[in-house]
Amino acid sequence: MREKANINDIIAFGGAIMAFMIGAGFASGQEVLQFFTNFGFWGSMGAMLIAMVVFSWFSAVIMEDGRKLQLEDPNAIFAHYCGKTIGKFFEWFVPALLFLVVSIMIAGAGATVVEHFGINANYGRIGMAIITLLTVLLGLKKLVRIIGYIGPVIVVFTIGMGIVSIFKNPQGVLASGEIIKTLDVPSASSNWIFSGLLYGSFAVVGLMPFIAGIGKQARSKTDTLWGGVFGGVAFMLGAMILNAGLLANITDVYDKQIPSLVVASSIVPIVATIFAILLLAGIYTTAVPMLWTACNRITNDEKSTKYKITAVIIIVISFFGGQLQFGRMVGIVYPLTGYMGFILFAGMIYTNYIKKVNVAEVVESAE
Repeated sequence: MREKANINDIIAFGGAIMAFMIGAGFASGQEVLQFFTNFGFWGSMGAMLIAMVVFSWFSAVIMEDGRKLQLEDPNAIFAHYCGKTIGKFFEWFVPALLFLVVSIMIAGAGATVVEHFGINANYGRIGMAIITLLTVLLGLKKLVRIIGYIGPVIVVFTIGMGIVSIFKNPQGVLASGEIIKTLDVPSASSNWIFSGLLYGSFAVVGLMPFIAGIGKQARSKTDTLWGGVFGGVAFMLGAMILNAGLLANITDVYDKQIPSLVVASSIVPIVATIFAILLLAGIYTTAVPMLWTACNRITNDEKSTKYKITAVIIIVISFFGGQLQFGRMVGIVYPLTGYMGFILFAGMIYTNYIKKVNVAEVVESAE
């Protein structure tokens, strides 16, 4: 009998995935600029289609495996795909990496309040650190419901902003390929095909335990499949529109820390203010699950004193890390994450399609 889809869960699960990805890197335009925009219109769109397929597949498979395995510790998903030795490495590597990602989110909050509101960056950094910490202390189930519906709002606004920008300068989009050759546009990779794979892979490292935790709450394979596809496709469609908007304004945005704000300002000034607020919301929706994942590696008892102390320590360290330059941190940490993701990508293919690991055995070995 075919399972009936639960639309509310699909939206919530897919929205949580989008929210995880729509942080300072994406919504600011810096992430899209470095992975896609630098290849011009056709190269960037080709790279984004590749990333869409990879990202949707990652999301659906991890969520379904999380539903089947019902792991007490979501970090054990690494061992499921890569074995105990490599899995143990990722269990410790990811929390260390997430220190840097949370720092990037905090740095992005600082850059946003400086470039648009003209106030001291530390106000943005401190505010983001506090609200992120408080949300994580609520626990994962509440966390998913809180952030799951913010992601689609940001995607819709980004799409609308990008469409208006494209209509204002459609010639600029197609002409951007030649213009980019004369500019020093930052790039995560020298090849558009590899960049698409790298971007799709980059999501999996920090995302894997979070999605496995979401999948544990799912009621059917239909919900995990469509939740993953909805999250991956909707997110990348938003990225495509944002990319086109950046291409239409490439001479103005290529050297900016927050290029999306330049695009928003070119429409109507009030749009830039609204977008700046949404950008801060996007930073929040990425910082929260990143902090949760890092804390969960130390202890998965979200009500314990140890968990709360761990969260406070991580957010304090991340705040000081967030004093570094936002754009440079994106250009170093995100591609590095993508390379590590290739290992997990290979492990997922081997485990699910070649070795075909028995779920009961995995659950038993994890207990």
